[in-house]
Amino acid sequence: MRGLLFKMLIGCSFSIVFFFPSIALSSSGESDRVIVETTDKEGNKEIESIAVDEVQPKSFFRVAASSKDEVSVLQPDYIRTIGMVQTADYTKSWGAMRVGTDWMKSQFATNDEEVIVAVIDTGVDYTHSFLKDRMIAGYDFVNNDSDPMDEHVHGTHIAGIIAESTTDNVKIMPIRALNENGNGYDSNIAKGIHYAVDKGASIVNMSFQGKEYSEHLAEAIDYALSNNVLVVVASGNKSDDTANYYPASEKRVLVVSATDQSDKIASFSNTGGSIDVSAPGVGILSSVPGEKYAALHGTSMAAPYVSGVAAMILVDDPTRSIEEIERVLKTYVDDKGAVNWDPIFGEGILNVSNYGQNSLITSAYNSTNYSNLPEHTNVPLDKTWTILFNQVFTDDSTVTVKLYTENYEIPIQLTPDLKNKKIIVSPTKNYQTNTEYLLEIQIQNGERYLMRFKTKK
Repeated sequence: MRGLLFKMLIGCSFSIVFFFPSIALSSSGESDRVIVETTDKEGNKEIESIAVDEVQPKSFFRVAASSKDEVSVLQPDYIRTIGMVQTADYTKSWGAMRVGTDWMKSQFATNDEEVIVAVIDTGVDYTHSFLKDRMIAGYDFVNNDSDPMDEHVHGTHIAGIIAESTTDNVKIMPIRALNENGNGYDSNIAKGIHYAVDKGASIVNMSFQGKEYSEHLAEAIDYALSNNVLVVVASGNKSDDTANYYPASEKRVLVVSATDQSDKIASFSNTGGSIDVSAPGVGILSSVPGEKYAALHGTSMAAPYVSGVAAMILVDDPTRSIEEIERVLKTYVDDKGAVNWDPIFGEGILNVSNYGQNSLITSAYNSTNYSNLPEHTNVPLDKTWTILFNQVFTDDSTVTVKLYTENYEIPIQLTPDLKNKKIIVSPTKNYQTNTEYLLEIQIQNGERYLMRFKTKK
């Protein structure tokens, strides 16, 4: 709870009020700065980051001189950090091949739709020959200037993975929010997110980790999502539960765990309830500053494969919402853990090598162990379906319902009515006209049903 520590009248012109919650540094020393909200006499508010010692009474006069009447301390300005290990065991690129990006690139090489992926990281060496033709203007929020040059290696490596996974019309926006040591304040990361959204990015890649939940960072993420900008996040490299980290515990974003060449989960990868998909993250060869290349591993390397594929999904169809992109990503996976979702691989290891080649509807009917429900035609575009059961079930998680078109899974809304032994299935937006769909109903440890229907012209 915020408590009023100090109030001082200076002459009679204005007052300074500090609202100061508990912001003492933890034993891990997560930050030496705090995020404050300042309000001037006209009621205009501004968010900024200041050093902890500047909220002490001795600094009140300095703040007063800036003509700001009220300063409210909102939260610590937490520090996020990258985590990676360099290895010399890999001299060939294998991640893009495993994810299957070559197929997508060959299909959409002639598309002229430009998609921007913002890399919020340590900056990017935009002069690197592998990257320079893919870069657009970015910003450095560490030094507060327009030169986001990478003074580490991490951001350049991330950008190289995205470049390798995409066609030339996918552009990379370098945003430097982490310093030469791979550490960055939430305030700078949040500014980077706002910058990316405002400058036209469709996807934001954030390959860093931190333990503390940050309302300030969560609000910036919400700004991206509310503007239909997909946020892709690395799960972290502590062999721990994502519930203990942020933004890896954020379920509104796409969280990526890392796998090795044997399709095993990487020994360092965080896992947990927020994992959406997995991607290669061990011995990933990519660009680093100074016209060089290096093999690194980390969930940091897995996330940009997902960002790259997401960009190509938009190249294919720029009208897709972030919910639709996420559905497509989760459709094109190799399920390596428990059936369907699990906390290790999420929906599975990303694999778009058959993107658009094989009909998901045909594949479902070519599988075994299902019952065929009657087909329907001339279906209204806002049609809902009611699934009736012959007995009461107490947990709707025992029933999995999915909806497919030829190429990807469609988002749906499930409304369980357990007492009346039914589940209502609704599309999150209207179906397309004259289009074939497949409804799949899977009962845990029981029957599987398929129902084909086609919408009206």
